[in-house]
Amino acid sequence: MKKSILYSLVIFLSVFLGGCEKDEPMGYRGRPGVYFNGKEFSYTFAENPWKDVDTVLLPILLTGDLEDYDRKVKVVVVADSTTATGDMYELLEGTISAGSESGFVPVVVNSVQELEHKVVRLRVQIVENEDFKELDLVYPACNFTFTAQIIKPYNWSQLEYFFGPYSTGWWKFIMEKLGRTSLPYWDLFSPIPNPDPDKYDMSYYEMSNIQQMIRLELAEYNKHSTTGPMKHDDGDYAGKEIVVPAPW
Repeated sequence: MKKSILYSLVIFLSVFLGGCEKDEPMGYRGRPGVYFNGKEFSYTFAENPWKDVDTVLLPILLTGDLEDYDRKVKVVVVADSTTATGDMYELLEGTISAGSESGFVPVVVNSVQELEHKVVRLRVQIVENEDFKELDLVYPACNFTFTAQIIKPYNWSQLEYFFGPYSTGWWKFIMEKLGRTSLPYWDLFSPIPNPDPDKYDMSYYEMSNIQQMIRLELAEYNKHSTTGPMKHDDGDYAGKEIVVPAPW
């Protein structure tokens, strides 16, 4: 009797598991879709003052199966939400390369004189084409702001661990002491995915050394200042003393 029950159980499990294997979906089988890897992106020619033209890559992500051929991503400008004029940019077609689950929408930006005293916005929307039908996803559109002024870097969410809150004067001080115009760092363990690993390629060890250097430079500034310690000149912490966070 026990053997009969055991055999019945084995047969049942075999049929059950076999059915599961047969019906188990191999990954996502819905319609292929694409969306922006974030809703806000920014760029400033202050990071590259020697350039008159630059190309910014807006990151996009794929849903659905990988394919063995390149796929195009159609995008349009949302005119009523855009302040940039046509001479400031050229929006190009996006691409998801063969075998990839991510890609980019390129935007060519021009350093026109007007950008020296204003920040403009480009609202970009993904629209349906033959390659991608599914658009009701996380971020089907994004805002891209650009200027030639000094603005909060797009990756400040990563830099704040080393420098604390952002303010324009503080960022200018950091850049002046480093002799740089940007710090392309992105934490490997950040909950926010790195939108462009080729661009944000500085290491944690580089940033740790830079943090210590800036800590010493700030201490030296405060030591000789006749108006007290350096304070944030604008932003949420305007008027508060600047403090470099402890190493982490």
